[in-house]
Amino acid sequence: MNKIVYNLVFFCLFFLFLDLYFWQALKSNFLFNFKSNQTAKVIYWTLSLSAISIMIYAMVNYQNPESSKYLILTRAFILSLYMAKFFACFPLLIDDLIRLFKWVTSFLSTTNASATGNVSQGISRLNFLKNLSFIIGSIVFGVMSWGIIYGRFNFKKHQLSIELDKWPQALNGLKIIQISDLHLGSFDTTKPIEEIVEIINNEQADIIVFTGDMINNSYWEADEFIPYLSKLKAKHGKFAVLGNHDYGDYLGIDKNTASGMNLWKSNFNNMLKIHEKIGFDLLLNENRKIEIMGNSFNLIGVENWGAGRFSKYGDFEKSIQGLDANKCNVLLSHDPSHWENEIINHPFPIELQLSGHTHGMQFGVELKNFKWSPAQLKYPQWAGLYTKDDKHVYVNRGLGHIGYAGRIGIYPEISILNIYSKA
Repeated sequence: MNKIVYNLVFFCLFFLFLDLYFWQALKSNFLFNFKSNQTAKVIYWTLSLSAISIMIYAMVNYQNPESSKYLILTRAFILSLYMAKFFACFPLLIDDLIRLFKWVTSFLSTTNASATGNVSQGISRLNFLKNLSFIIGSIVFGVMSWGIIYGRFNFKKHQLSIELDKWPQALNGLKIIQISDLHLGSFDTTKPIEEIVEIINNEQADIIVFTGDMINNSYWEADEFIPYLSKLKAKHGKFAVLGNHDYGDYLGIDKNTASGMNLWKSNFNNMLKIHEKIGFDLLLNENRKIEIMGNSFNLIGVENWGAGRFSKYGDFEKSIQGLDANKCNVLLSHDPSHWENEIINHPFPIELQLSGHTHGMQFGVELKNFKWSPAQLKYPQWAGLYTKDDKHVYVNRGLGHIGYAGRIGIYPEISILNIYSKA
């Protein structure tokens, strides 16, 4: 609870600071002439305080199953507004530094205190920087609004052929469809999920794998989507692993108490039942021998394992017990940091790891021969295929969203992976 209060106080103070700082520029802008307009001041602060109040309500009721789905979009647009104000403040900050420099210079160059005061009062904002601030703010708000309205449901199919050393030649062309990071608690309607299911089923997958983060925090977020996700079809099975959000670790439950642990276990057990209802074979540090037409490979699934502060429920040693290292081994592990920190240097050979988790930060640029996202500052493997010493990891960009209900440049992904023998 203390963490929730801390976050509320932080966001309130941050938003109020932005509003105050931005108002100082807005009221003196020649385009609006708000300096002496009391009505404009009342409108500005009424809208600002209303937005902050709505954000507080949305954060407090974030895990309330009875709260309106419209809060998801409302929260996203308010966040976009304040991000616009945040970036709009940079030219204003530069302007204030210039004005401070002018004031200090004038103060040091005069011996008359009253004259100094007159000079400082005459230092006005530079129109170029002042207007640049509004241009930047408008662009940021427009782009983020576009990401909410269009980007978050702009589903993309990424088709890729991957060659593996030990892959059975008889299974060349096997189609594995990977999806990840649904974050169902961030959807305000079931229609996008229905569209996703239709797209996947039209591909006639041999195998479907889901690499974690079904929900944001609580199991009930998935309830209304179960009838649609259960319609996913694959010829040789549907498999899944858990992501860091699937455990309920962000609910603020104190697992050191008996009541807290019981609450945590109840949420977790319900998550297991949801995967079962959808038809996913959930791999909890387990493996499956996938046999097709007399040929086989190993499919391994670990629970969440993330570098740094993320939970490490994953037990790779346990997941590979009883497996033949001479077979082709494919690993499902939610967090791609697992690949670099444990898998790639492990003596048991994993030829292909399938991960998600990063979302590509839901923001970036992807052109034909260029891709960039802030996600790469934390994750060396953040989107697409990466190879080292004939070992591969494919990072799915995710289908859902969290925090900001939108996507800009990095769009929700359905991975269509055709696997071939390298020989």
